[in-house]
Amino acid sequence: MGFLSGKFHSKWTRLTFCFLFLLPLLYPFLLKPGEQLYSDHLGKFILGESVGRNGFLSGNLVLPSRSLDPEGNYCPTECIRIGEELISPFPVALGYIYAIFLPWSGIVGVYIVTAILILLSFLFLSILWDWDPIYLGVLVLASPFLVNGYFFPDVGIASFLFIWGSFLFFRSGHSSSWLRFVSSGFISAFSAWFRIESIVFPLFFIFFLSTYKFSNVEERRKILGYSVGFFVGVILLLGIQYLLYGHPLGPRFSFNQPTMFLPPWKKWDIYTGLLIANPNRLGFFGYTPGFLIVLFFFLYYVLFKKNPLKRNIAIEISNRDLFVFSGLAAFIALVLSAPNDGIIDFGSRYLHLSLPVFAGMFLILFENIGEKFRKVAKIVLYSVLLYSVYISYSYTQILGKYGRKTTKLNAIYLEQKPDLVVVQIRTYSQILGKYFFQTPSVWLMREADIRNFFSKNDPKQFKKILFVQTKASILESLNDADPFLKNKYYASISQALGPDFKKIWSENKEDVLIFSMEKEK
Repeated sequence: MGFLSGKFHSKWTRLTFCFLFLLPLLYPFLLKPGEQLYSDHLGKFILGESVGRNGFLSGNLVLPSRSLDPEGNYCPTECIRIGEELISPFPVALGYIYAIFLPWSGIVGVYIVTAILILLSFLFLSILWDWDPIYLGVLVLASPFLVNGYFFPDVGIASFLFIWGSFLFFRSGHSSSWLRFVSSGFISAFSAWFRIESIVFPLFFIFFLSTYKFSNVEERRKILGYSVGFFVGVILLLGIQYLLYGHPLGPRFSFNQPTMFLPPWKKWDIYTGLLIANPNRLGFFGYTPGFLIVLFFFLYYVLFKKNPLKRNIAIEISNRDLFVFSGLAAFIALVLSAPNDGIIDFGSRYLHLSLPVFAGMFLILFENIGEKFRKVAKIVLYSVLLYSVYISYSYTQILGKYGRKTTKLNAIYLEQKPDLVVVQIRTYSQILGKYFFQTPSVWLMREADIRNFFSKNDPKQFKKILFVQTKASILESLNDADPFLKNKYYASISQALGPDFKKIWSENKEDVLIFSMEKEK
């Protein structure tokens, strides 16, 4: 079905499509790239800048604090020590993308490119789903596909590569060249260079294709080509990561593996946060409750209506539907093996590649509602989706608000002009933002860390030190009337620096206590 034809495509439908396609290009204005340099986003910026400073030869982190902390014990961003190198847990492939764009476009270029790739993902998916307005509307407005894809460039790039590879496979005819089939599998596998969990989706797709379609001689050639390309891409990735990091699944796997192999009955907190909610964030189904209905329908549909053990089932199921079924099976596998960071950011970043297939399964559910209940079912489903549209809007607003707070912290750094920045929680390295490489920064979480660090680094070499102390209740509850009274963290700082340093400035914010200690002349 063409974009300008079909009974669904009225003038308003075409305008809606245009709005949905242009929405990714609005996000650089809604979530300004310069305001997103905190937490993981700052870590990815640091990795990209390090790759560039290393001449694209290494992902070894170039930290201004390296001479003060050669062992990397107080690394102000997430890092893993491998031999003599400090390695980021984020994919080095993403670091190369950052390193390419940072010199000429700054951080803005990275996010604009990501927004364009998301737009292309919408285009490929819309073609595969025959320009169905319900499909694209569910994916864009009622799921976190857009906001997470933009907000986390590794997620956006990985999903684009997987969707591009899948698009090439679906749009290839039986007479297409073998190279086209192989390329589609290789591109899908390449998504794992940005998100390692991406391996699971093509793997399940190959399994479902082989189960349902391998007996078809014409389909067999496509399946074999796609499989060869996928496994070549995966073996290349695993081999390179083993050579560089000593583990085929790379540094991120090493960072997360303590919880990946816990038995399921010990991971209920992770599952709850990932799928429903934790005290701070919504989970996957907490964001889009309609997808929980879709999941239950999928289990019924595959087990009873499209059972692979039935005869001649291959002629009843399209490759697109197999793509949906395999993606939902991959979703279940990923949930069962969810690592500790599965609870971060609405539980949807880790499960991001399953969002297009959930939207596809939603359409299958829609098509299979009996005429008797169709009107009531539509009202219920659309009502649930409207809740998710509101969550998408709120999610964007929250992220934008937090980003604006970040720039205010940047302003404090510029006003104080310290020689060293000490943060109690790594997240607050955001006070440096794009100025990270101008001033050494270290992460000193506890009183013992303060004593140890300054015993190895004479405080007198610094004229002014800026401290950012968390006010989180897990560490201590500060007295707002006098936040330095009975403050053990501050007392340890004063003792470690000695009488030559005096507090010259402080600001008691909602979540942090910021203060400067300056050496007397």
